[in-house]
Amino acid sequence: MKNKNLWNYFVSKNHILPSPIANKIGLPVVRTLVSDILIKLRRFKNCRPKSIYEKQLINDGIVVIPNFLPSQEFTKLKAEYNQIFLNSQNLKIKEKGSLKVEIHTMTNEESKKFPMMEKFSKNKELIRLISVGEGVNPVNQIKNFNLENSSFGDPQDDTDENVKFHCDIHFDSHKVLYYMSDVSEEDAPFIYCKKSHKNNFQRIWYELQRGQLKDSHKDSYRIENHLDKKIFANYFKKIMEHKYKVISLKNTLIIANVHGFHKRGEASKGKKRAIIRIPYRYNPLGPSKNIPADLYDGNLF
Repeated sequence: MKNKNLWNYFVSKNHILPSPIANKIGLPVVRTLVSDILIKLRRFKNCRPKSIYEKQLINDGIVVIPNFLPSQEFTKLKAEYNQIFLNSQNLKIKEKGSLKVEIHTMTNEESKKFPMMEKFSKNKELIRLISVGEGVNPVNQIKNFNLENSSFGDPQDDTDENVKFHCDIHFDSHKVLYYMSDVSEEDAPFIYCKKSHKNNFQRIWYELQRGQLKDSHKDSYRIENHLDKKIFANYFKKIMEHKYKVISLKNTLIIANVHGFHKRGEASKGKKRAIIRIPYRYNPLGPSKNIPADLYDGNLF
């Protein structure tokens, strides 16, 4: 790989450096440490945690807030959600094996037609939580977000790699998942390993050892494929001690730092799930025009 192309990947938000040599000499770790310092400085300058939920997000990497909206407000929001899917002419369909997801992207302009959607996009507590996590100045309104209806087929045919534990990105970035339907054990709940987002000695040592693997430069890499090696088995066992499965009722807000380990839970055949999703990846190293911006933004969990 040419040096210029490698540099473009280095400063991009893509999780994997596609160079075996770069991985072996620890360049991904250097990038992670530099990004970590920049984000902490950015957070200190722009938006420091104040509330209990904000501090919990920084410390644990995840915050879960049941009954996020008043019940009447949620009922009206859900009615708009259903209306949008009933009338939408702009649905995107994503399929991975037995998983099918219908996606409608809600823009600021369209939200003006739906009062509760617009109100949700301007929710101050939500915006504060995102801003604290990303270390950016709070805005007046979330730019856009996705409405998603997922349906699950036979779990034996589920080829989605996101049912294995993984990290989306090499720096602190966040997913907002807002349950629009009840999510049980059988409805593919979001699963997160608390505190696994922290760049402590254990995480850095793991990343250094990961770089020595033959598949470390491939985006299909998963730690669970290497549990035959003691170092990875021990690290995996440690992060599993803090595994948190978010089984909860509708109107539950989840914000998770996806630099930490997480996965989509398994679902039973015939189950369906409705959520609002807002992904944030504010790259501390700056954008790269030569790398597709959405290359790793399509994870369904």
